[in-house]
Amino acid sequence: MILYISPLTVAAFLTATVGLCLLGVWWRSRADARRLLTVARFLLVGWGLVVLVATVLPLEAPGSGSHDVAWVPGEGLWEPSGYQGAGAFAEERENVLRLQVANTAMFIPLAALSSLAFPALSGIAVIGCCLALSASIETAQFLLAAGRTADVDDLLFNTLGGVIGAFSAQLATQANRMRPGSGRHRA
Repeated sequence: MILYISPLTVAAFLTATVGLCLLGVWWRSRADARRLLTVARFLLVGWGLVVLVATVLPLEAPGSGSHDVAWVPGEGLWEPSGYQGAGAFAEERENVLRLQVANTAMFIPLAALSSLAFPALSGIAVIGCCLALSASIETAQFLLAAGRTADVDDLLFNTLGGVIGAFSAQLATQANRMRPGSGRHRA
């Protein structure tokens, strides 16, 4: 999947996310808000399962790997595995950046759907939930020792995705309030 990440696909993804947030907020402002909550919660559970499969599903037999943790943010950009002191090659840097974009993108819908599914949650609460989920995923990767490495970059970029998703939902809510005919239009 990370091979398809480009500036165009990222822009399309962000545009689609904001568009879906606008659609969801518009739907919520209609009389049929209950149906939106049901659909948003269903999609949230589905996307949450996708995230868990993509991040926690063992790549090896549990316990057969090592309990590795990458504590230094951005370490993969300058110190590739196996090349101590040589610095990262351009292709390796590109793959690390793509992975970080993918980690961010994975949590954007999670936060946006959380905001739509649970409108009483503040943006800060949604971001906190994304941070807690990401920390749980990294802990599970560490404890399972099944071919995955717990990485502080994953935690940071997943949380950044939560920030973008929560911001997108908040932006859509504000845009809907400013829409003429919404009953809450401000001059």
